[in-house]
Amino acid sequence: MAIKFLSGFRGIDNAKQGLRRSTQLGSAATGGGTILATSQNFDQQACFVYLNGSLLREGTSGNGGDYVLSGNSTVTFNSAVASTDIIEVVSYNFANPTLPETMIEVDHTVTSANAAYHATSVTGASYTASSDTLVKTSHGLAVDDVINVTVSPTSGSLATGRYRVLTVTDANNVVLRTVNDQALTYSTNSASANIEYSKVFSKRVNNLTLQNKAMVFLNGMLLVENTDFFRDQQAITIDASVNLLQNHVLAIRHFGSFTFPTSSEIGNAGIEIIDDTSGILLTSTDVGSANVTSAFKLIVSARHSTATNDSYRVTEAVIRCEKNAATKCYAHKVWDVGNIGADMEIIETNNYSSYSSVTDGKLGIAVHADSNYWYVYLVNRSGHSIVAGFEASAISN
Repeated sequence: MAIKFLSGFRGIDNAKQGLRRSTQLGSAATGGGTILATSQNFDQQACFVYLNGSLLREGTSGNGGDYVLSGNSTVTFNSAVASTDIIEVVSYNFANPTLPETMIEVDHTVTSANAAYHATSVTGASYTASSDTLVKTSHGLAVDDVINVTVSPTSGSLATGRYRVLTVTDANNVVLRTVNDQALTYSTNSASANIEYSKVFSKRVNNLTLQNKAMVFLNGMLLVENTDFFRDQQAITIDASVNLLQNHVLAIRHFGSFTFPTSSEIGNAGIEIIDDTSGILLTSTDVGSANVTSAFKLIVSARHSTATNDSYRVTEAVIRCEKNAATKCYAHKVWDVGNIGADMEIIETNNYSSYSSVTDGKLGIAVHADSNYWYVYLVNRSGHSIVAGFEASAISN
């Protein structure tokens, strides 16, 4: 059966995308000119309200909003509209039997602390490679904060890019990891206090690795990826150029992996994993938001990222996962072929903690769980970047 996507549907009988548009004058509003019953019902998850051509912001007045939606036909304006005002309500209604129930929604209202932290520029920092330590007097950083290094003149030392605070040693020292929680591999101390960085707001979002598209909105306006925000394995980081103010609303929407109808299969392709890092193949949310326990067959393929190199590996495994029970997560190899490493290594039963759990020179399938999700990782320690794909089938949940 051919795979079907959110767009480019095969046949109108299989999936529909409905655009609903309601245009009315302010005179149609009641209750002091604030309550409008639209002539066309809307979907609250994809609804846009315009007043005289200007896009309004959803939310209560206390959060800087212009209107509140209730039900599927009522718009309540926070301020009265004039009888001659032109109101447009545009909604997109998605009906797609092939889309898994894995759209993940994360909303965050910017706090005063977030606003004060974001885009704060810092100069005069240094780096100690042996301990992955950033040194800056009165840094003001906390565990899990994210910084974006913009200037680092010393070759082989901390490079430009995004980093996450692992631990705070004291008021002048913090230990860094990559934004994806991997250990750093720099070997050279900074020659002097010549590192510059910006403190940037970053929001953890589960299961970003699998998504074909992530949409990030700030006060209803769609941001541009790799310009306004950056997407990593499990986080959306806002660029310092974006002005975040208290009570601004950040909305993140993304979808889970593709699915084949009627066959209980989940898969993805083109997953790029650099050396000494890992990529999440799937989590409990991919097989249903309420999923706790699953068993399934997993086929993983990987090849050297250079098409002219013949290094590859293909493996089939049987997986059993349980959320909040890492010791009950198992992986059993069925067959394995290829020439990347000696074999595909299996890491299970509460052992997986980082890419270093896999033997250097190999690829590994790792199964793990915490209180929120279970995870299946593909770990790359092959010595070069890889491109991978997977298919999970016969899923019980």
